[in-house]
Amino acid sequence: MEHNCPHCGAPLPEDASFCPRCIQNIRDRQPVKIPSHLWRKGLKWALVLVLILAVAGGLYVRFGRETPSAGLPAGDTTAVILEEDESGMVTVTPDLLREYFPLLAGLNFSTTSTTSDDIDDYLMENFQLANLVASRGAAGTDEERGRFYARSSGTRICLLLFDRNTHLMGYFIGEPVQIEERKWQIDVVSCDYDFTELYEEQLAAFEGNWEADFSTYIPPEEIESSGAVWFLSGYNTGKGPVLREDDAQIYHLWALLHSPEPERQCREIERLEEFLPREGRWRCYLLLDKDYNLLGYTMLDYQGNGG
Repeated sequence: MEHNCPHCGAPLPEDASFCPRCIQNIRDRQPVKIPSHLWRKGLKWALVLVLILAVAGGLYVRFGRETPSAGLPAGDTTAVILEEDESGMVTVTPDLLREYFPLLAGLNFSTTSTTSDDIDDYLMENFQLANLVASRGAAGTDEERGRFYARSSGTRICLLLFDRNTHLMGYFIGEPVQIEERKWQIDVVSCDYDFTELYEEQLAAFEGNWEADFSTYIPPEEIESSGAVWFLSGYNTGKGPVLREDDAQIYHLWALLHSPEPERQCREIERLEEFLPREGRWRCYLLLDKDYNLLGYTMLDYQGNGG
């Protein structure tokens, strides 16, 4: 018996299940009832899968994330009074701070642009950690001192106090408050923070990895033609034109270069003369192209000369 497609009206072959012209199905589909034992079996495996995913997610949260932030250690505060000289400079020395903290062994004092709530971030950009890594734990900061220009508005400073090489006993991070003419106050927070683990972690990452960043030396006379647009500045710790392996500025520069935002610490190559070392010292500089790719390093004395 001849019959036609209910969709397009075309004649259909006998026993056709679809129309060869419009490709439409011509048979009603009946829902298939799944046996209850198969439904329960499928539900069981679905629940097992959900459980596996939940456990895996929990393990990732526990072991896959980065080390939790150390935060800023809490403690009692001590008001430390600083005085500026006639030129507006404020100098912080170990002797001055030992009047407040007799157990002080060394300090670091510098301006900072970091605004982190993690004390480790300040330690990692600090001379203390750089000196420890460079000396493989043999030397701390000892009698370091620091200065800042008090009459510069918005000056943000970082003061770290140590009673032994890898132990922080106090800190101040922020802007000093002027309490009267030529007198400024900083509220130093006392703490008990051992950063041995941070030091060992940084030393392990540094060892065997820094040499590649210091493999290309660019003489001062070739800086202009090297394509350098930016530079990262080291410390006043060089004692000659040859960069020593135990020089603290190597770790400092390496850490800056491999930080999450190295461009934040970069300066225009035209300003290189502003960052020359003091007389009798040599400073290392990493030179970068316009895209912040490393080109090499150079060493300069206080007159901008090389070795």
